Amino acid sequence: MSREPAVERGRIREYLLRNLADAERARFEESYFADDDLLDRVEAEEDLLVSDYVLGRLTDADRRRFEKALLGTPYYRERVETTTRLRLRIARDQKLRRHGRETSAASGGGLFPGRTGIVVAFALLAVLLLASLVTALRLKQQLSALRAELNAATPPAVTAGAGGVVPATPSVVLQAPAGEGIVARRVERAPGSPLVLVFPRSLAPSNARNWRVVLRAGSGSVLWDSGDQPVAAGASTDLAVRLPAGVPEAGPIGVTLWADGAPALSAFLEVAEPPPGASR
Repeated sequence: MSREPAVERGRIREYLLRNLADAERARFEESYFADDDLLDRVEAEEDLLVSDYVLGRLTDADRRRFEKALLGTPYYRERVETTTRLRLRIARDQKLRRHGRETSAASGGGLFPGRTGIVVAFALLAVLLLASLVTALRLKQQLSALRAELNAATPPAVTAGAGGVVPATPSVVLQAPAGEGIVARRVERAPGSPLVLVFPRSLAPSNARNWRVVLRAGSGSVLWDSGDQPVAAGASTDLAVRLPAGVPEAGPIGVTLWADGAPALSAFLEVAEPPPGASR
């Protein structure tokens, strides 16, 4: 996987706000899967983005994108609520501390109320820092697990050019649409059974050396990656890959065919269970 050289902060924020094209977003995700430094920068910018939203520092356009693309997800909604509660607590404590100082000055008392307020403020800041660290750790663990899955051995692609036989059932052929638009297919598959994706050889350049298939959820996260598969010399038969049993689960997914690191086809696939009583 390629690494992103010196990624600008603005591009990271555009990625977080779901403002990148699908192909560019896919390349960016592949980069931070392989680069821990870039992942740390993404996490830091994510913290700052949530804080800027809570404090009202985003532009109107960025605020609308944040609310449309992120606020509806439980992860970001929880972070916004947590940051908002902590901000209100700190503001309330600062108000109490100012009131304590004014009361102390008026009565000639000592500095105890002010010191108590400082201690409480530091405690709240520590809680905020701990919450941020826990969130970052959870995200890192999820990405580490995903990276381990991507690096694990994947089932080999089965192509006629390689002398294999493509299973006939269940399978789905994905090819470029006749006109403009995106490919959309629906396939019925029994729960836990495998699925074969077939792509016409013409989708990849004639001089392509390798190809791969990536499945993504609606959120953009990678569900499965076949890894690079070699194109047999002189092969003219279709490309086919057999997915592991039960992958993906029923529902809509995005499918991308890559050839030599460039997207060759993007398709929308809906996997559904056969109706009761149907032949399986």
